[in-house]
Amino acid sequence: MTLNSVIQYFDLAAATRPKNALGVSTGGVRPASWVPQYASLLVGIAVQPLFESYRLTGVWDTARFPNWFLFSMIVALLVFPAVYKNAYDPLKPVFVQLCSIFASGIGWQALMQTAIKLRQ
Repeated sequence: MTLNSVIQYFDLAAATRPKNALGVSTGGVRPASWVPQYASLLVGIAVQPLFESYRLTGVWDTARFPNWFLFSMIVALLVFPAVYKNAYDPLKPVFVQLCSIFASGIGWQALMQTAIKLRQ
């Protein structure tokens, strides 16, 4: 694994960046902020064990949530570039993108395995 491959993985704007240099006055479309997308992924990862626990027992188990939330933040940082690059489309409404990113967060285990494979 080279440093360039790590940088390319975390470069969120690679797909939307023009290949040629543009002047400031060209008025190109600016990509949406990544913060709502990251928050959506983080919430998806954080609530996944709550959903699973409720599905199995019928009781909302929030006792482990603070520790799990910290773990979720770390996982979201690792898998966010792959999710963002697949879900971001400047022509789609932001809400649709947030929903698909949230759903990706629910399946964080598969995303984590994908991110690990990409970095190898």
